[in-house]
Amino acid sequence: MKRSKKISVLRECARNKHICRCFYEYDKSYWYYYINDFNDKFVLGQEENDFELNGYTIRNLDELKKAEIKNDVCEEINRLNGVAGQIKAPGIDISSWQSIFNSLLECGEWVIVENENDEIFHIGIILKAGKNKLTMREFDADGKWQEETKIPYKEITSVSFKTRYIDNWRMYLERTKEG
Repeated sequence: MKRSKKISVLRECARNKHICRCFYEYDKSYWYYYINDFNDKFVLGQEENDFELNGYTIRNLDELKKAEIKNDVCEEINRLNGVAGQIKAPGIDISSWQSIFNSLLECGEWVIVENENDEIFHIGIILKAGKNKLTMREFDADGKWQEETKIPYKEITSVSFKTRYIDNWRMYLERTKEG
């Protein structure tokens, strides 16, 4: 799909609060998003799955293979159930990975940072957003905090925040004084 067509679809979805079906290079399946913001580098959307929103994800525009408007009865169901009323841009600066992570750090967000090409997953807190890399402290599957991790921006395919998964871990770790 040509870049101009992808941008046209993203613009239409953002303007009219349509669900956008997004296909990425590193995934055989697709993702449904309500598009909150986009520019020539990044796409920020609220993930929609089975009539629920599940946090925000920011992905590289260049890795978007195809975008389609999913204008069907699901949008009407979401409207009737109040899901469409929950669509809200989080106020994150998506100019660069550095600005994205600095915005998330200022908001105190916990994040999932992924490299879907190599199936690498990090979850935790942002410590520093440098010029070329992110420094974060992640925790393992047992909720144990690990040493600092440095992730070059060129290896990042997505960052997610305010998801149910992150929020549940955060509540647990803060409650047990691990966070």
